[in-house]
Amino acid sequence: MRDWLERLSVDRIALLLWFAVVAAGLFLYREGIATLGLRDADDYLRLVQVRDLLGGQSWFDVTQYRINPAEGGGMMHWSRFVDMQIAALIALLRLFLTPEAAERWAIAVYPLLLVLPLLLLIGRILTMLGDRRQTIAGLLIAASGVTFLHYFAPLRIDHHGWQLLLSVAMLWLALGEASFGRGLAAALVIAAHVEISLEGLPYLAIFGALFALEWLRDPAKAPRLAGFAAGLVVIPALWLLVFRGWASFVAVHCDSFSLPYATAVAVAGLALFACLQIPALASSWQRRLLVLAIASAAGAAAFLIFGPPCLGGPFGELEPLVRRFWYDRVMEGQPVWAQDSDVAALFFAPTVVGYGAALWAWRAARGSAFAEGWDRLLFVLTCSVPLSMMVFRTGAVTHAYMVPAFGTMAAALWDWSRAQRSVLGRVGGAMLVLTAIPSIDALIAARGLEIVLPANATGKLKAAEGEESCVTPAALAPLGQAPAALVFAPIDTGPAILVRTPHSVIATGHHRNHAAMNRVITAYMSDPAQSAPIVRASGATWLVYCADIPEMENMARANPRGLSAQLAEGAKIEWLAYDAKLSRGELRVYRILR
Repeated sequence: MRDWLERLSVDRIALLLWFAVVAAGLFLYREGIATLGLRDADDYLRLVQVRDLLGGQSWFDVTQYRINPAEGGGMMHWSRFVDMQIAALIALLRLFLTPEAAERWAIAVYPLLLVLPLLLLIGRILTMLGDRRQTIAGLLIAASGVTFLHYFAPLRIDHHGWQLLLSVAMLWLALGEASFGRGLAAALVIAAHVEISLEGLPYLAIFGALFALEWLRDPAKAPRLAGFAAGLVVIPALWLLVFRGWASFVAVHCDSFSLPYATAVAVAGLALFACLQIPALASSWQRRLLVLAIASAAGAAAFLIFGPPCLGGPFGELEPLVRRFWYDRVMEGQPVWAQDSDVAALFFAPTVVGYGAALWAWRAARGSAFAEGWDRLLFVLTCSVPLSMMVFRTGAVTHAYMVPAFGTMAAALWDWSRAQRSVLGRVGGAMLVLTAIPSIDALIAARGLEIVLPANATGKLKAAEGEESCVTPAALAPLGQAPAALVFAPIDTGPAILVRTPHSVIATGHHRNHAAMNRVITAYMSDPAQSAPIVRASGATWLVYCADIPEMENMARANPRGLSAQLAEGAKIEWLAYDAKLSRGELRVYRILR
């Protein structure tokens, strides 16, 4: 068995582990696959977007016309890059399955397909940073890395899986030789990243800084920086043209990689590339520092010229109510200290252990062939850890970056345990190897909190186990049989209603439609007499109340006399008529009386 394993290439080991991850994912999520039980609002709305694309909606038109139809539909900032892959897989499976089964299996399998390139990339990264034992240990840890693999679970079809995959691809490119080709490839990868989501912008800054600092220290690293700079001038613009159209070159959208960001990046890249063509400017570190300052200033000036509205950030236009009752409660986008203690422990414990392991491995690699690679990885981790503390969901990328450190830690602990003379020492040392698995660290931390804190002091992540009962197929089936109409629904239930029924909704939890979101929140939170004109003016036929979602609970708590609180208590609202035929379980449907 050992000889057979030693003969396997790293890629084949990654392939075998991928088969195991796929099998485990399909088994664990079998019930959700059978009922199309998507995980959250973004997954639901991605499916709606894919359906529209397959239904003939324009490639460059990502508007959701069943959101806020009275005002022309809800604007979306998502990319067709992800849509087209899911749509293509559905079209392929339709050759063998019914349309419904093809869609269900496509969105179940698609996220798992991305795990294979992820493991292949991690395998290559591991070989750049350690020996075969460390590489195999790292791959095993990566295949069990639930702290980041959860973005690749079946039915998780939003863009976060691609964001993580591209972030890992950037690390792989950064660890290789400092060639012009790798710099150009890095520009391509980061262009895809930022076009999928503006959350890729910090990684552009992190790896751009890494390439720049290495050139500042060693002018021989100029080719990679030149390739990266040249690529940033051309590739993002071409990518935008293909996936967004000409409008992306003139529109200013602060929440996506539009004119201000694209211009700033291109100007900075052009200035840097031009300076790199002048040998005299690279003759000393002081001159190289001046070149970097000039390029940075040029990019900043371009952003100030083209993007003044974006100085307030991507979400600067949100109304106070939308920010309070929606944005501030999207916990994966909030900092670590805003999370419940047990949720924060899932991130913090593996991060502390992993960063400590990275420091130890970096020091141990001094003088070896792997030293330069560990220098680069430690720089990336030193930037990535604070970022993931500010935005909780980026912790998944940080944990993926820490896989080499965990692999090295596991191999070292195993060697130490084998060196112990007593049986007890060997067993204890072998048990310590488990601490090199991020999920084990998270489990230990969570268990420790249960012991230290009272049972009611540790918060729980609501809806973490799946969808709320009021948006299941069974709950929405009666409403789905009614003729298509406009539904005044809570923001969190909107995407599921779009997927499971023919109806339209006023708003979903997607911020470009923030004015409509504000109206929905205002209506549910206000006294019924004040809500009536808002709801009636929307033109909706039905109003939906869902008792088991945090959104309703939060608004009822904020105003005990508001519409949400009144509906929770079963009070009769004079302008609403309860429809028992369309209601089921926690989902209550009311006809809006004119």
